[in-house]
Amino acid sequence: MSTLCWNGVGLTTPEDWEPSALERDGFVLARGDMPLCELKWRVVHGSFSFKKHLKRLSKGNKGAEMRPLPESETPKSWAQAVGKLEQTGLLAGSFFWKGPGHDGMGAMLHNPATGLAVLAQFFIRGQHDLDIASEVLSSFRDHTNGKTVPWTMFGLTARVPSNFVLDTFSFKPGHYRVSYWLPATKKGERLPPGKGKGVSLVFDRYAPASVFLKGTSLEAWVTDNMDGAPKSGNGIESGEKKVMWDVVEKTSLLRRILRREVYNRGRVWIVDDENTVLGVHARGSIAAPADQFNGICESYGIV
Repeated sequence: MSTLCWNGVGLTTPEDWEPSALERDGFVLARGDMPLCELKWRVVHGSFSFKKHLKRLSKGNKGAEMRPLPESETPKSWAQAVGKLEQTGLLAGSFFWKGPGHDGMGAMLHNPATGLAVLAQFFIRGQHDLDIASEVLSSFRDHTNGKTVPWTMFGLTARVPSNFVLDTFSFKPGHYRVSYWLPATKKGERLPPGKGKGVSLVFDRYAPASVFLKGTSLEAWVTDNMDGAPKSGNGIESGEKKVMWDVVEKTSLLRRILRREVYNRGRVWIVDDENTVLGVHARGSIAAPADQFNGICESYGIV
C-alpha cells in the first residue's frame, strides 16, 4: 500500500493506483486506463446537508442514478469503513450510484472541526473492488488542522506550514514542481494564491540528474537553469552535491525605501542513489525564517 497526500487530504491505496487527473482540490486514481476512485473536497462554512449535496451531485451527473444507501443495504466492509471514519470525528453519508457501464459506491464526508467536505466515489466491478474500496475509504485523513500539512505525490513527500496555500503544480517528465503561497495581506483581505505581496515556496525535482548535470557543476547548472535561483556568486554557498543561498535580491532605490525588498532563500541537493536533484526555495516580500525553512527542506524527499 502507498499513501497519497494532497492539499490537506490523505488516502492509503494499493501500489498500482496512480493519479490520472490532478487538481488543487481533487484527483482521480486509476490502474492504467481504468478509473478506480475520484475524490473532491472543499471547505464549507456553516452547516452541511448530505441530502442537499447528494441532490446537487445528482443534477450534475445526468444519466446517472444516485440514491442514499440505507444501513440495511450497506455492505459490511463499507459499513465498517464508514464506522472507522466516524470514530475519528467525521460525519459520513453513503450513497449508491449507477451510470452507463459503471456502478459504484460513494461517501460524503464532513469534518465539523475544520469545515472540510469531501466527496469520495469508487468504481465497483465486483466484491474484490468493494473490499479494496472500503479499505481505501477507511484510510481517509483530514490534515488541514495541523501546524504542517503533508503532501505526497508521484514519489515525492514534504511537509508545508499550514498557513501556506497550494498555488501551482506541474508533473512533467524530467521536472516536477509544486508551489505554495503565503500572502502578506491585511487582516480580512483575500487575494488569489500568488497575487499581491507574499512569499512563494517552491519544491523542484529534476531527474535523471546524470543527464541534467552532464559536463557541468551543480552550482553552474542551478544558476543557469533553475527558475528562482540567484545568479552565480550572488550569495551562493556550494559544495559538490549541495548549493545554498540566502540573499536580498538587488532592486531599485525606491523599492528599498518603500521596503519592497525581495528575499530569496534556497537549497538544492543531489540524491545519488535516486539519480535525482531536489530543490526548495522561498522567494518574496517576506523572509523565510531559517529554522522553518530548514525544517521544510529536511521533510522533502523521495518515497
